Amino acid sequence: MEMSEAGSPEGLPRRTVLRYGAAAAGAAGLARPARAFAGGRPGRRVAVLGAGVGGLTVAHELAERGFEVTVHERRSVAGGKARSLYVPHSGTGGRRDLPGEHGHRGVFGFYHNLPDTLRRIPLPGGGSVFGNLTAVSWIELARSGGRPAIPVPVRSGRLHLANADLLVASVAGLLAESLRLPPGEAAFFAKQAVMLFTSCTERRFGQWEHVGWWDYIEAARMSQDYQRLLGGGVQLLQALRPPTASARTSGQGLESIVYDLVGRGSDGPADRIFDAPTSEAWIDPWVAHLRGLGVRFAFGQHVEHLELHSGRIAAAHVRTAQGGSERIDADWFVAAVPSERATTLWNGALRAADPRLAAMDGLQQVWCNGVQFFLRHPAPVIAGHIVHVDSPWKLVSISQSRLWRAPFARTWGDGRAQESLSVDVSDWETPGILYGRPARQCTRAEIAREVWAQMQQHLGRTSPHGLDDGLLHSWYVDEAITDAPGGGTRNDDLYLLNTTGSWDLRPDAATAVPNLFLAADYVRTYSNVDFTSMETANEAGRRAAAAVLVAAGATEAPAVRTFKGYEAPEFAAAKAEDRTRWQRGLPHVLDSRRRAPGRGAIPTSPQLTT
Repeated sequence: MEMSEAGSPEGLPRRTVLRYGAAAAGAAGLARPARAFAGGRPGRRVAVLGAGVGGLTVAHELAERGFEVTVHERRSVAGGKARSLYVPHSGTGGRRDLPGEHGHRGVFGFYHNLPDTLRRIPLPGGGSVFGNLTAVSWIELARSGGRPAIPVPVRSGRLHLANADLLVASVAGLLAESLRLPPGEAAFFAKQAVMLFTSCTERRFGQWEHVGWWDYIEAARMSQDYQRLLGGGVQLLQALRPPTASARTSGQGLESIVYDLVGRGSDGPADRIFDAPTSEAWIDPWVAHLRGLGVRFAFGQHVEHLELHSGRIAAAHVRTAQGGSERIDADWFVAAVPSERATTLWNGALRAADPRLAAMDGLQQVWCNGVQFFLRHPAPVIAGHIVHVDSPWKLVSISQSRLWRAPFARTWGDGRAQESLSVDVSDWETPGILYGRPARQCTRAEIAREVWAQMQQHLGRTSPHGLDDGLLHSWYVDEAITDAPGGGTRNDDLYLLNTTGSWDLRPDAATAVPNLFLAADYVRTYSNVDFTSMETANEAGRRAAAAVLVAAGATEAPAVRTFKGYEAPEFAAAKAEDRTRWQRGLPHVLDSRRRAPGRGAIPTSPQLTT
């Protein structure tokens, strides 16, 4: 199979100055004027280090409250991992460069903080960015070896939540019917899930945070299908990798999905994506709106050092795109860079000032990047997320352009590509099927060929029922992945992995340094989602902004809202009973293994407002 990459892998994606044309000016005109709640007083200058979702969120919240915000970003564009990736020099005839994503993009119904922000970003001509979301109706669990796929409708249904026994029976029936698991395995998993749903907060953090999901669901003694579907194969939520994640974190994600599917506490459909490339539908209008609020952006600035003096951050020092250095002075500093970059900023003085920063050294990062396949004709697959259950590289794909409003061939590329198939590669350590090597030991071209072959194993090789080689126009691997001189690849964009016990390693948004705050997806969050996601980054930005208001004494400014996750009232009595059992040192009433409760650190949640 001959495959060619669209554009040059060495060059940066071509950026249009204003991808939305006049959108920036229009959004600026629609923007609410910044209210000078802190006006006239010193202490309003804020330096936000990083323009990902967390950094843009804290800039948004503080600019609305009259603070003078400058966002410093090492790249030439904003958005971090949420930004779209454009294939350099691929647009011809007035069309835009071919678009792709960091991986599959999902805005789930159990998100609440992020949708609130989307509603507050105006679009030229009226409406908001929230209106650019479109529902995904199906998720397919594709299987290899000629086994039939398992389509799962993503719409509200009915589960009995009246009591634990009925819920166990309902979940077991759903698993047995939809995932075709043996009834005994389905019933056991359902019981374990309900045990998490009815555990008190103290047990969740004190016990289940320190038990691995694989062990919790006893995957080692179960069938291969059970292991792949529930113990390691389903990677729609990229941060929840069952072999390494805690039972608390994985259970939290499962609980959120279940409530979403039964229409409890959801902010819209269970699964949504944007109806255009993410940068065009969200990031570009957001940046335009922030500029309208007075936020300044300094691109091409890589923060290298935080200067601590008399217990406070005196300045940040950055390296510019031209190779020079600059000093950043501000009253308040918000570090909104990923965890692996943040820890390089924590020098000895900062670690001594706040040991919570030093604890971050124990956080783990992995590779999780996307590959885009541009097709000559629409692929014969569902218009939704496809989980390639048996793929060694744990692939999730979506024919995203089918859900976009603009006609693909007339809008992007050279007019011959009809569709964009976006694929997330979650496992870069397991050998593949073509070259027998892990993804990180392959070249970019080998990664593309391997991913295509693994998808063909699940979706077939020939049309009209699969991925025919003739469909392929070109491919593009995430620009963060570059070929290494000695073979294999390097990755400039790592992904925080939620692991067993990692809650104890994560800091809060406010640090012990009184003018240093944190706004990224590694920050502790207290809603119904605390695993790596756009939602947690958004909540972290909100919490950082709230902490700045407190430190600045801006008591007259409106409070920064955060949203508490849904809790089923039917389980309140069960949780109260479990709290009593926890305090007496007893296991959960559904714990058939009669495990002795642990005594891990129990979080004290900051005040949540809704």
